[in-house]
Amino acid sequence: MKKLPSVFKNKNISSKKNNKEYCIFTNHETIVRENKVKEEIYNIFNGIGHSYNIPVIIKTKNKEYDTYLVDKTRDIVITMENEHIKINDIISIKKKN
Repeated sequence: MKKLPSVFKNKNISSKKNNKEYCIFTNHETIVRENKVKEEIYNIFNGIGHSYNIPVIIKTKNKEYDTYLVDKTRDIVITMENEHIKINDIISIKKKN
């Protein structure tokens, strides 16, 4: 190989620590659960018929509801009994047959 002129030589050969990789671990189960809950709520409100005619069982961190859904906002579901439930607090939601 040819010897390159000094103009092309890298003068900064010291090791740097700017190439460290960082990783943030999240609870994968929580993400999957939230996606399933939001998908089920979407199916209830956009399925055939009215949402207030579909009985559902909602399990949250503190309580279990046997009710009908009336309305939803971005982060709250409103039941027939005028209870406001945060979507993030819902553990599971199932249509009652």
